[in-house]
Amino acid sequence: MRAEAELLCTGSELVSARVNLYSPLFAARLRGLGVKLRAERSLRDDRGLIARSIREAMASCPLVLTCGGLGPTFDDLTRQAAAAALGLRLRVSADCEAELRRRYSLEKLPPNMADQALILEGARTLPNRNGTAFGQVIKRGGRMLVLLPGPLREWEPMFGDGLAEEISSFFGVKPGTVLSARFKAAGLREVQAEKLLKPVLRRFRGADFTILAGADEIEFAFTVSGLTPALAARRLAAVKKAARRALGGAVYSETGESRQQALGRLLRARGATLALAESCTGGLASKLMTDEAGSSDIFLGGITAYSNASKTRLLGVGPALLGRSGAVSAECAAAMAGGARRVFGSDYAGAVTGIAGPAGGTPEKPAGTVFFGISGPRGTSSHRALFRGTREHIRLCSANRLLDLLSKIIE
Repeated sequence: MRAEAELLCTGSELVSARVNLYSPLFAARLRGLGVKLRAERSLRDDRGLIARSIREAMASCPLVLTCGGLGPTFDDLTRQAAAAALGLRLRVSADCEAELRRRYSLEKLPPNMADQALILEGARTLPNRNGTAFGQVIKRGGRMLVLLPGPLREWEPMFGDGLAEEISSFFGVKPGTVLSARFKAAGLREVQAEKLLKPVLRRFRGADFTILAGADEIEFAFTVSGLTPALAARRLAAVKKAARRALGGAVYSETGESRQQALGRLLRARGATLALAESCTGGLASKLMTDEAGSSDIFLGGITAYSNASKTRLLGVGPALLGRSGAVSAECAAAMAGGARRVFGSDYAGAVTGIAGPAGGTPEKPAGTVFFGISGPRGTSSHRALFRGTREHIRLCSANRLLDLLSKIIE
């Protein structure tokens, strides 16, 4: 039996108003169990459509997961659809009822919450740490169907609360014989990364590789297997060594940490502080830094100086410099970084100024031209980059590049 899965995500909003971003999350989770996600479908809230899709998926795929439609409202139809697809009844689980009453201190469940205790005949339930909808696992005719709630904070913990073991057992995968890792590399496009990694892909043909493109970065994920945990560990170490050699200094994380987390780790290791000055990014880099809880011990603050006047008034960028070189220049970026370091009294400071587009570019400085300034104990430096894409993409690339440049200076 091939270790493959199909994912069915339910919710009318997924085919009308929202983009479904769950596929790579499920793929990563399954990849770590030695299972390939071969397809994903987004389905509107239609009981017949969901039931038909479950039947079709289970006819050709050993593992089918549904995500969504287990809540208490009228459009949560996945339980009923699964029952229809498998020809099973839904029964009230006394254990689930008792758990909901205990958790919410209720003598009797209200009608909408009582529906959360409806379980497919013969299904095993998965606890929900952060909601009322229990996950369900049922095996029929050599196939396995898993029903999961829609919110990420509800379904994701279920893998650690029994689902991963269920899937591994179903496919006969022994613990420790399938191992995964992922590198994050800065400043690379997908095509560049693929070219660099081709020797690794050719050398380790038995491994499963994925390259994902991001904003001024790529993510390289890989999974290996072995007959024993020791053999799997040796293979993983060999792939990691080869991938790091291929990607070189572009790798900033082997643990999945973000740019801001990597930068924060470096700052804390040195007992150093940081300040930022931003123009074209509008404070996005500062926002990323403060996304991390407890960042006040390393991040002193940021200044969004969008106009020339604010660059002069808040950061001390000289009018003569602006007149001579312009706001989008290496000189301005360096002056902004120096000004931020002086204003906040930080050990390091970073600055970014550029043309996020779509308008405002010139032949010499087209839209996407961005300059960076880095100031630290060893002096001030400037860097230039040219990004392509939407305004939003250019701004995120710029913020990410700034954080990466700071990390490289601090290292």
